[in-house]
Amino acid sequence: MKYSVNELKRKLTVDNKIEGTISFKDKISEEILDVADTKISGTFDYIKESDEFVFFLHVKTSIMAPCALTLKPVKVLVDFDTELIYTFKVTDDDSFLIEGNTIDLDEIIWSEIYLHLPVRVLSEGAVFHQEDTYEIKKENPFSSLYKDKEE
Repeated sequence: MKYSVNELKRKLTVDNKIEGTISFKDKISEEILDVADTKISGTFDYIKESDEFVFFLHVKTSIMAPCALTLKPVKVLVDFDTELIYTFKVTDDDSFLIEGNTIDLDEIIWSEIYLHLPVRVLSEGAVFHQEDTYEIKKENPFSSLYKDKEE
């Protein structure tokens, strides 16, 4: 979702709504097995005094991630609201720089999605057994370094 600054200023006088779909298929990796098309909806505003654009967006998608124990694919729903500020002069960590005359929402939205993902996911029925760690420690050549060493 790319917009020129002039396009957004013209659009503001008519309709400040934004709707669209972004494909993040290029983000598939070992951590992210699949990404559904991401639906973006919301509004934007232009603050003339500070020469910045503020986007109030709702982001909704689903991602397939591997289970931390079984590596089976697990569907993770991602659904959140966010506020993005774009400006010609970045003054704080909450704003993003407008490069040239174009505002590109894609990379920042992907960053926001990635931040909303859980650190690890578990498939239904996956069970972590405490004795599994004992076997790992027992076979580990550095096991003598563990404070809570069991023998």
